[in-house]
Amino acid sequence: MSATSPDTLAGSGRRLSWRSLASLPPWVSGLIGTLLIIAAWWLISIIFFGPEGAVPSPVNVVKELVSDFGDPIYWKAVAATGGAALVGYLWGTLIGLLMAVVVLLLPITEGVVTQLAVVCSCIPLTAIGPIVTLMTPAGSRGTSIFLAGISVIFTTVVGAILGFRAASQTQLDVVSAYGGGRFKQLTKVRLIAALPAIIAALKIGAPAAFLGAVLGEYFLSGVDSGIGIQLLAAQADNASVRLWALAITCGAIAGLAYAVIGLIGRLVAPWSSGSTEEQGVL
Repeated sequence: MSATSPDTLAGSGRRLSWRSLASLPPWVSGLIGTLLIIAAWWLISIIFFGPEGAVPSPVNVVKELVSDFGDPIYWKAVAATGGAALVGYLWGTLIGLLMAVVVLLLPITEGVVTQLAVVCSCIPLTAIGPIVTLMTPAGSRGTSIFLAGISVIFTTVVGAILGFRAASQTQLDVVSAYGGGRFKQLTKVRLIAALPAIIAALKIGAPAAFLGAVLGEYFLSGVDSGIGIQLLAAQADNASVRLWALAITCGAIAGLAYAVIGLIGRLVAPWSSGSTEEQGVL
């Protein structure tokens, strides 16, 4: 009978501990991570800044959020920014899908289309925002809509192209054997095969569209409502608690948009969890 050293037992215990953590449901892991972040935030606030400093305590931020929930101006700002983000998101998604369809039907255009998509992804939003503002009338939310739309084009194009190319060659051959061309293959086979990848791209694009709309409000003129407008006002007043509360609102809405698109995706394409497709899009 062989003896087991204490070091071996300790190592086995550590391995079991990590395995048990890895086997936890995703929501439990997310909850643990959130609690750790809040604890670190609280410690940093207390030790380095104080409850009303540049990094306010979580309690003060939560109090500010609770106060905001009863303020109609807050909800008006959320609705204004969310509406601009939704319009931009829909336009950007439509443009991205059309670009992917063009690549599928006319493969010779792939180089040009993908370069345009890359440009949409790489162009600095803070550089193009003022230009778009000059091109739109005062009081218009055109800049927010434009920045929201351009933020989703790249992921939509890449996701759609990857999805279209995931179609089964056997099914495509069957369509061709019955006299179908590229368009018939698209409508009968490729669209269904592409759904998981397209939905993954839409999930990634939804938060980007909202944050693009918020950024666009930094350049608007003649507009007095929106989360970006409130962020500017809080920054001018040096209201750190207000800034953090608005930042958390932005993150929560972006996360909600991601979750809603994911739920729609599970209803539309229940055969795919979306994880593999998201890795491909990224």
